[in-house]
Amino acid sequence: MSQSAASLSEFADSKISPAYLYSNSTSHKGPFSAVAELIDNAYDPDCNATSMHIDLEKINGKPCLMFTDNGNGMNYQTMHHMMSFGYSSKADVGDHKAVGRYGNGFKSGSMRLGKDALVLSRQDDLESVGLLSQTFLERTKADTVKVPMFTWRLPDREIICILSKLLSQIKAL
Repeated sequence: MSQSAASLSEFADSKISPAYLYSNSTSHKGPFSAVAELIDNAYDPDCNATSMHIDLEKINGKPCLMFTDNGNGMNYQTMHHMMSFGYSSKADVGDHKAVGRYGNGFKSGSMRLGKDALVLSRQDDLESVGLLSQTFLERTKADTVKVPMFTWRLPDREIICILSKLLSQIKAL
């Protein structure tokens, strides 16, 4: 390990307070710009969606907005980057300009529309799920933003990526 890498590892990682999920969402004056952020994700060249649907459903008596597209889907690493702050590997493809460049739109948009965002994705023979949830963070008394995620392979549903220490907390919900 180089001298600079060794000395960087001695610094503490920056944390993001769960309260930031709400304060970050206030960058949207209203729900329409928040919805536009989520539509932009389907429009970007890396997603390659040709259709998108927005539905309002009641689940356990609570209204839930559902955004569905027919894009390329995400694997565990791609979903982890999407759920993290400031990560974006979006790039223009020919004349198709990428919209998401700063790694914040999904978080600010989804948290402006509600306290919880459950993301389900399929890419080839992999399915992934991630939960960005103020409710989860409140109930687990988290002091920093944690995002439970896991990926499994079809058709046998073998789990291949998981943040195992959070599994018991997920089951507790």
